[in-house]
Amino acid sequence: MSKKVINRLFSVITITLLIFMTCSTSAKADTTETDFSHTDFGTVSGLSVEKQNPYVEYAGVDHYPVLSGDTIKINMSSKYDGDYSDYSNYDPVQYRVFIAKGENEDYTELTNGYSNAISAYNEFTIEDNNALAEGKYKVMIFVKKSSSNGTNQNSYGAYDKIYNFNFTCYNSSDAPKNDDSKTSNSSGNIVNDGMAVEDNDYIYYINRVGDVYGAAPDYLYKVRKNDPPRKDICDLSYNTQLIPNRVWNLNLVDNWIYYSNWKDAFHHSINKVKTDGTEDTCIANEAVVNMFVEGNWIYYVKRTNSHSIDLNNICKISLDGSCRIRLNSSATEDMTASNGWIYYTNISDGYKIYRMRLDGSENTKVCDDETLFMTVYGDTVFYSNKSDSDKLYKVNGDGTGKAKLSNDKATFINASKDYVYYVNYSDNENLYKIPVGRGRSEKITKEYGTNITILDDKIFFNGMFYDK
Repeated sequence: MSKKVINRLFSVITITLLIFMTCSTSAKADTTETDFSHTDFGTVSGLSVEKQNPYVEYAGVDHYPVLSGDTIKINMSSKYDGDYSDYSNYDPVQYRVFIAKGENEDYTELTNGYSNAISAYNEFTIEDNNALAEGKYKVMIFVKKSSSNGTNQNSYGAYDKIYNFNFTCYNSSDAPKNDDSKTSNSSGNIVNDGMAVEDNDYIYYINRVGDVYGAAPDYLYKVRKNDPPRKDICDLSYNTQLIPNRVWNLNLVDNWIYYSNWKDAFHHSINKVKTDGTEDTCIANEAVVNMFVEGNWIYYVKRTNSHSIDLNNICKISLDGSCRIRLNSSATEDMTASNGWIYYTNISDGYKIYRMRLDGSENTKVCDDETLFMTVYGDTVFYSNKSDSDKLYKVNGDGTGKAKLSNDKATFINASKDYVYYVNYSDNENLYKIPVGRGRSEKITKEYGTNITILDDKIFFNGMFYDK
């Protein structure tokens, strides 16, 4: 099953689940003006649009770090409970935004009553023109349907849902410095959904049963590296489950595992958890793929749904979740990074390969071939060339040196210094490898699989570990 088909199934599965089940939703929201904890949004049942309420999916400041003397803009966008239907079915939304310095201080309103009505998924921005002083700040946001007077109320007024977030204003000498040495996974593993990461003692991996995203218990496990090697990695009694959350996109930085969390069929988040399974923390309520950490930023492709694919853009968010910046405006499929460049598949330009700098600048096309599967090692892109029946190709990041590596039809692809690993669709989707400079292909497995993860001395594929 191709990744393009799997991504389309994402929307189909969620719509089906909405029809046949009642879902409980949760996100970074609360019902008081000073409580910063995550609380439950409530329960949604059925498809009755008029009974569904909007909620703020994400809100944050416009830059990071915020320094003493700065002014800020606060950006936000919303969703509706069960919003995998067409957005046009839902009322516009309105916002009120409040800010305060210090946890126990009263809020000052930045808006003048509720804002004008806008579509839920459009970004709303409000500016605070007051220069900020060093310290911690809290922001409270009301959101409601334009047709609603507000179904809840606190001392500041009525709302449908409430959202809180915090940010810090730093003295310039104490501001976090961007540490580019913080990298979280290899470029090839990122584009293969980060199925495993490792440290000196353990491999942390996703136990996926089945090949369709969202249709399997994708839980986070760890296995000690010096345990006897075996292929029966799905013997869960042998290993240690870290958390019960359903996870993708593992990234390991400073004893934290960053991951994308499927809370339920409709609500997702970016989380981090200690490698011992403690301190599981929500960073932001975003549905994401191809997530990685570099420096003080988490990069990812934001996922919406089939009705808003143009909004599936590349974003970065600060590690504390307080600032999110959109890096491109093209509908994006796969994304990864190498040597200071982000490489991605541009749906808006017929699934062509593009690259841009980590700040979104120098956004250029790499080549004119259409592809559904690609990866990057160093400055070389390896991809399936749809223009040549999905055969395996490579091209330099600057678009030069295009060459065919194999006549096999390649789907999922990963690469190391010496080999390109790929799923050979021409041979029942078994795992193969071929020298990066071209040569004879070698069959590794006799088992069907999808995502390929390359570790120090093993390949993780189809829930099993293989020696490299």
